[in-house]
Amino acid sequence: MKAQTQRAAASHGWIRTETVKTRVGDFDFKNSYPARDSIARLRDALIFNRAVETYLTQMPGVSWYRVWKGVGEAGTGARNQMVIWETLMETQTLLLTGNTETVYGLCSIDLKRDGPVVIEAPAMMLGGITDIWQRSIIDIGPTGADKGKGGKFLLLPPDYAGSVPEGYFVGKALVYCVSLGVRGFQVDGNTEKAVALMKTTRVYPLAQSANPPKMAFVNGSHQKINTIFSDDVQFFDDLAWMIEHEPHEAMPSHERFQVAAVGIEKGKPFKPDNARRKLLDEAARFGSAIARANSFASDDKARLVYPNRMWEWAFIGGSATWDSQGYVNTDRRAGFAYIAIGMSPAMVEKHIGAGSQYLWTPRSADGAFLDGAKNYRLHIPANIPAKNFWSVVAYDADSRSILCNDQPFPSVSTYSGPQLNSDGSIDVYFSPQMPKAKGANWIQTIPGKGWFTLFRFYGPLEAFFDKTWKLGDISELK
Repeated sequence: MKAQTQRAAASHGWIRTETVKTRVGDFDFKNSYPARDSIARLRDALIFNRAVETYLTQMPGVSWYRVWKGVGEAGTGARNQMVIWETLMETQTLLLTGNTETVYGLCSIDLKRDGPVVIEAPAMMLGGITDIWQRSIIDIGPTGADKGKGGKFLLLPPDYAGSVPEGYFVGKALVYCVSLGVRGFQVDGNTEKAVALMKTTRVYPLAQSANPPKMAFVNGSHQKINTIFSDDVQFFDDLAWMIEHEPHEAMPSHERFQVAAVGIEKGKPFKPDNARRKLLDEAARFGSAIARANSFASDDKARLVYPNRMWEWAFIGGSATWDSQGYVNTDRRAGFAYIAIGMSPAMVEKHIGAGSQYLWTPRSADGAFLDGAKNYRLHIPANIPAKNFWSVVAYDADSRSILCNDQPFPSVSTYSGPQLNSDGSIDVYFSPQMPKAKGANWIQTIPGKGWFTLFRFYGPLEAFFDKTWKLGDISELK
């Protein structure tokens, strides 16, 4: 019998009296039971693993919470204020891959505080309403519920059971914290018309619809506004606030268990002791390290736009809900969430001459990561397939925000007036020092800093989608 048991143990790989050696440590067992010193370390390893997975899984929510919080606290922090980057977004604002050509407007709304909220949107305003987990609630504009005609939108809290008045485009949120985001285009290189349109927006509680309060606007340009989430234990503090503030059903059951396993549970204070905070801080740092590898060094075959180029899709799989494979691919979702915000279907769907599309790359043509100390050239073929405008913007690999250099805007676009080659193509240069006579086509990089870039197509045309027009790689100039 003993020999039979030994053979069974060997064939199944059962742990007996031995030391189990793993990449996270060695653990002693006697008679198949974990030794006393191994028990605590194994429990810590389990919590650590769950904390890392929580970091990656809940990143979209914590990221947008920081946007919601940063926008809501800007200026005087007035209720339902709208922050508008009136003279465009520059390096003072920390926002994941913000655009230097588009006029942005953001408004943070708390349905738990205000109950149902009305948004009066003017005609032809582009935007949408998103919840704190970056789930789209309702879109505004030509591809939205109002079809570009404007109107009154009504946001209902998740627990709302009252009657719904007529005359509204209605969206019911799954959570209480939601954001209104709008954008506008420059006209003749000027932002005034877009800003004026945004300032006709009104946001107020339905209970005050008979006498709406005055709308507050904050100019976000040239202000230090921080909307980036943390890569340390603060991440879990933010997540704990969200879990307590939002409904129990805000996330699926298996995710609630995962979050509870690291000590975050609705109705219970999140007060980890020093040892647990140290573990969670380490987990967030490790999660960030994995996130950077997942975003900047993805091996997902579907990420490449062209088989022989380095450009990648911002939305791998062509889905803003990340379920194109029949399941939610949380690696793809986290890969996007670490470098960008705004998981809206309108940013993915094919609309010829409308909407937008996004390509990005952290690599040069030889596959190496882009280095701020080196010199590069991007060749853009003639007839760029963008009806409204195109742009290429440089971002800091550290903050994933607009690269801080000596230029007002580290970008080249339709609006910046780059020099054209004789065939209509454009060469954009990236380097620490300006190439001779290439100033309008130059983006300054910073030695000692990694950088990456996004190429935006606003109003993409058919040549973009059928790939008869292909963007060149970024090539190092030796």
